[in-house]
Amino acid sequence: MKMKTKSRKGFTLTELLVGIIASAIIIFATGIIIVRGQTFWNEAWKKVNLQRDASYAMLVMSQSIKSAADVKLEAGGKAIRVTDAAGNTTRFQLNNGQDTLQRQVVPGPPSAIVDDVQNLQFNVDDVNDTVTIDLGLQDGDVQTYFVSTVMIRN
Repeated sequence: MKMKTKSRKGFTLTELLVGIIASAIIIFATGIIIVRGQTFWNEAWKKVNLQRDASYAMLVMSQSIKSAADVKLEAGGKAIRVTDAAGNTTRFQLNNGQDTLQRQVVPGPPSAIVDDVQNLQFNVDDVNDTVTIDLGLQDGDVQTYFVSTVMIRN
């Protein structure tokens, strides 16, 4: 005697619901990983850009100071006037009330070197012929600080 078995075609409602919930969890977890990765990437990119900008600003200022014949502090150490052996004068300062470091080749107009400056302080040591530059940049919650001592090679 032959017994007839019932064949199943398709999924039950329970199997379908379990599959949908499992898929939703996997998609949600993948989304979280992608968003977190993008956030970390953006923060790292901001740090790299700030480091690059601060490094460039320090390079420009230190090259000018190294070739100086005379260095004078202005605005309580917030600005510096550098005069080379040929008599050319360059002034480094923050623009009025803003966060842009400017270089002005006197008597010309100032030009921006770097934005997002949080702190700029100069200190001249006449005994050792050195200038200390303290530069801090901030972009949102990302910060970087550079301190450099430059010897005047007049």
